[in-house]
Amino acid sequence: MKKSFILIILLITNILYVFSQNAIGEWCTHTPGRKVICVDIMNDKIFAATPYDVFYFNKNDNSIRSINKVNGLSDFGVNVLKYNETEGVMMIGYSNANIDIIDDGDFVINIPDIKNKTILGNKTINDIYFNGHYAYLSCGFGVVVVDMNRYEIKDTYIIGDNGTYMNINDITIYQDKLYLATDIGIYYADVNNDNLADYSQWTLDTSLPRPNSAYTEIETFGDILLAYLNTNNTNMTYFYNGEEWKVLEMENDNTHREIRAYSDRVVFVNSDKVNVYSKSNDLITSLTFYYPYSAAFDRSSNNYWVGDNDYSLIKCTESGEKTYFEKNGPYSNRVFQIKARGEQVWVASGGYSSTWAKLYISDGAFVYDNNKWDFLNPWKSSAFDSISDIACTAIDPVDPNRVYLGSYDKGIMEFYNKRLVDIYDETNSSLGKLLGYDFVYITDMDFDSDNNLWVANSSTDNLLSVRTRNGDWHSYYIGNGGGNISRMIVDDNDYKWVLKREGELIVFNDNNTLNNTDDDRYKTIKNTSGQGGLPGTVNCMAVDNSGTLWVGTTDGVGLFRNTANIFNNDGSSYDCTRILVPRNDGTGQADYLLSGESILSIAVDGANNLWFGTTNGVFYISNNGLTEYLHFTTENSPLLSNTVKDIAIDSNGNVYFATDNGIISYRNTATEGGITNSDVVVFPNPVRSDFTGYVGIKGLVSDALVKITAVDGRFVTHLKAQGGQAVWDCTNINGEKVQPGIYLIFSTDTTGKETYATKVLIMK
Repeated sequence: MKKSFILIILLITNILYVFSQNAIGEWCTHTPGRKVICVDIMNDKIFAATPYDVFYFNKNDNSIRSINKVNGLSDFGVNVLKYNETEGVMMIGYSNANIDIIDDGDFVINIPDIKNKTILGNKTINDIYFNGHYAYLSCGFGVVVVDMNRYEIKDTYIIGDNGTYMNINDITIYQDKLYLATDIGIYYADVNNDNLADYSQWTLDTSLPRPNSAYTEIETFGDILLAYLNTNNTNMTYFYNGEEWKVLEMENDNTHREIRAYSDRVVFVNSDKVNVYSKSNDLITSLTFYYPYSAAFDRSSNNYWVGDNDYSLIKCTESGEKTYFEKNGPYSNRVFQIKARGEQVWVASGGYSSTWAKLYISDGAFVYDNNKWDFLNPWKSSAFDSISDIACTAIDPVDPNRVYLGSYDKGIMEFYNKRLVDIYDETNSSLGKLLGYDFVYITDMDFDSDNNLWVANSSTDNLLSVRTRNGDWHSYYIGNGGGNISRMIVDDNDYKWVLKREGELIVFNDNNTLNNTDDDRYKTIKNTSGQGGLPGTVNCMAVDNSGTLWVGTTDGVGLFRNTANIFNNDGSSYDCTRILVPRNDGTGQADYLLSGESILSIAVDGANNLWFGTTNGVFYISNNGLTEYLHFTTENSPLLSNTVKDIAIDSNGNVYFATDNGIISYRNTATEGGITNSDVVVFPNPVRSDFTGYVGIKGLVSDALVKITAVDGRFVTHLKAQGGQAVWDCTNINGEKVQPGIYLIFSTDTTGKETYATKVLIMK
């Protein structure tokens, strides 16, 4: 059934989402905003933490701002955030024990000490408790005390027996004692004890009815202490009045998330409700949500701000009236395949496991267009109620409004303007089912030069099918009937290259006779010499702008430079070539291109250079393989993970990296060039004289020659476009910054026939 939002959907027209064209060399994160795990309030800013980054809603101007690894945060994988009222700062704890502190001006201070320290135990920061200018961190190994004035670690308490690590879930101070909620009970010690690093100073509270059980919450509420017991069989809240522990008579469930106490009320976040109680244990309000994780009480307005697992950030009145806020982003961080055409980027979020099993992922597909993310899944279309594991997408090259989604489940879904047109399976196409099951496994799709859609149909007798531009279907045997296949691309000769489960390739030629299979030819490309000579197990493929097929393997890169010859003298050898890259270290030796690297993805940009996604970050390399322009890793860039599973490049030169932590993009210098100088854009324009980035001139013919002059005709510099884009650093031919003024830009193709003129303003 098609799902719909409950109660009030946010339709506030004055909310300011600031989308602008990224400058060349800039990064942009594309992380989900729906899953909010922590909420807190800093003055007029409502902070919301997702597992990926942080955003806040500003009540003064109704704006939403994201703070992430690109624009301030030091890491990825937020686990908790808490506001320190004494210091006026927000503290963020990460799953790897890294710490960030954000002030009211969005300035970020990083404290990496715990992250960098070698600790064999779990370093996750579970929660944060403030006492004046000290922050007590509940960690997977113990307690860490941070001095908020000095921004440094003051102390560490390892309280397990004989100084062993113990998982600390929560911390509070009650009657001058520091209480810890752990997996094996409640521990306490005198907060003024200077020797709390000694485990013997800590005492297990045996007065609790279940002293050795797991407690996930400990909270001070006025003159009482609250402790939440969370075991497989028992879930309840106890309270301590200074003399004895008693059961608090209230609603409890096994998916309790949070207790947060204020001066006159305490907020309990459960599986689908936020219950608020007074000091006399009277129910103030009970608010229903889909999947609440965290809640904060706004004393200035008597509203509750709730972080929900599916509905992002929600403002709720005591009467239950809700308003929804969400940072725009993809539906989830799951990415199996990413493709771009023009300015559109499509993401398939499902796929299949490493053992080729179904995953039953229902996140569907996401699309990025006009600087905004949208999605297709059960929330938007009832067709997805019975279709999961979207593994691939194909964007019609003639009409980009038409998109095909391939599922590792029930075949292919065709959409036009994001509306379902049809579903193709074994009943209305040439697609086949997995023998003995009702599954139609689609693993990849691509278009040929006649705009026919080719489909990799895994685990069937005929592994390839085609939907012609007229809507007819045909299937083809390619010598591996019943086997598992994954990626598939169509090269410039309209040969189809199919990746087998074994890490080998099958190349297929239908001889442009779709209705006649008698003249079909196929060939298996292996890693043995004389039969392909692949350097390792194949993971991915790409065709560059000159028709060369690049193959990414577990041991670097192989090339097939003239694929038209592969079926010549069918019995002869046809081995790939490898590029030797000189070491330039005086030894005279060379190494094969990216030898030793596991290549997971390849993309070709408008300048015919290549991006290689690996398990060691991403490499940007010249087409001849001899020059490494860039190598991004998590250590030297905002890259979300060093495992780059797929890459796509849009028409503006934005390179999208699909990592195992989600999507991030980088604006490169190269774009795809055109035949004419159509839609030339200069950006940014105008620029200030202190601008330190690049002015881009895009929409040029391929490899255009560009000359820049002053308005009086004086020569300034010359440039050459990378594909369809030239970049200028606002310096003259001598490398000196130019003065403010108007500068004329003249471009021509290599023949001098296709010309264009425009201008850029540099202001004081």
